[in-house]
Amino acid sequence: MSEEYQVIENKDSVDELVSTYFNFINGRYLEDALKNFAKREGYGQEIVFVYFQSDLDDYDMEQLPKPLDEKHILIELGYPAVETEQIAYLDFETFYEYLEINVRIAMKDNSHDNKLTNLLSEVKKGLQP
Repeated sequence: MSEEYQVIENKDSVDELVSTYFNFINGRYLEDALKNFAKREGYGQEIVFVYFQSDLDDYDMEQLPKPLDEKHILIELGYPAVETEQIAYLDFETFYEYLEINVRIAMKDNSHDNKLTNLLSEVKKGLQP
């Protein structure tokens, strides 16, 4: 994490950021990501990351424009994809909606067994208060 961030709040920009994230993790990384999310642990590849509050130490939290709480995730797109790191704060419900859409897409593209559906259910349970 760096000290400079562009906070993305506009829905279209958030959609684009989330789409970039899933472009990187769909396929062989999706199962690992879902397993982590079910435990409220972040997951990332190369230039895209999802963080939960427990993933960040005090130093990382101080670098953020606003603290990350236990009801939100932080999604980050970093250099070299963008000059200034882009971040978006998503509540768990919104994050889950994005997950659900992207798991459906992944299942359509690759005829997976019910593994992804089961993992998605575990994520839903894990994100509940």
